[in-house]
Amino acid sequence: MLQRNLASILDDVIHCAEFISLRRDRTTLEKFLQDEETQAMFERKFEVIGEALGLLRKNSPEIFARIRHSKGAVDFRNVIIHAYSFIDHEAMWDIALRLLPELLSDAHVQRKQLI
Repeated sequence: MLQRNLASILDDVIHCAEFISLRRDRTTLEKFLQDEETQAMFERKFEVIGEALGLLRKNSPEIFARIRHSKGAVDFRNVIIHAYSFIDHEAMWDIALRLLPELLSDAHVQRKQLI
């Protein structure tokens, strides 16, 4: 796969992770749990992150392996898509708070290395 295509995949991950992070920082867990619109936005962005990382795993397993929580993000995408009625939004918030910053940081590092 061309470097620019890998970069584009990482750009999608970064964009969605930054979107979630920005909105997470503007609200509280209590408000998030009451706001279906924000929950839906988070779900969609986590879907894209997981889908993009799935593509990255196929096309560059070595980069995929250097992004913390990448396998978990792909697995979480599958839960959102296939087991949507079991989504725990409190757990989603926890993922956005604790794991997403590390994933985002690693995605930035890998993206810079492609330049």
